[in-house]
Amino acid sequence: MSFSRRILLTISLFLTFWVVTLTLSAIQPLLPTAAVLDIEVDEPFIPAPERTFLPITDAVTAENMWTYECEFKVQRPTTMTSACADFGEQVHSIKWAVWEKGKALGTGVYSKNDCDPDCADGTLHEMAVKVSLTDLTKEDGKYFLNTFSFTSQSGENLPKGSSANGSWDISEFYRIVPGMHYEK
Repeated sequence: MSFSRRILLTISLFLTFWVVTLTLSAIQPLLPTAAVLDIEVDEPFIPAPERTFLPITDAVTAENMWTYECEFKVQRPTTMTSACADFGEQVHSIKWAVWEKGKALGTGVYSKNDCDPDCADGTLHEMAVKVSLTDLTKEDGKYFLNTFSFTSQSGENLPKGSSANGSWDISEFYRIVPGMHYEK
């Protein structure tokens, strides 16, 4: 293909792109809306209701203290995550030193996937952290800890992060997806 033909082809493609773009933007206001077509529109997403947290108390025994791991009710989990689908950010190898009276304290390893070049082939960046579970609620006679927090043991920022600590509402997934409640 000659140089002049390539230039003409490039100009033609450029003009075609803009003609299509401008035509679609001009007719878009004329297209019918869901109301005109009498189509049902789903209700907007409504988040789970706010919870009232209970005070830490001696009445909460270790046997009756639970937390959430995605859709599961668990006791003394060894892994916690902010992303149930892929565990791209997690704390694993958790060892609980305290698990009673409405609080849990321990240590673990924070891990974050940099997803470079993609998440399947990314590198995990890890650091030792102190962990805690707080914010006690009660459901069906069991006590649940709802907030998972972690802090770098060295005081340095977490890998791929801008602070030395983090916190996740680990009950959110369980509360939003009520059809997926299980006990391990």
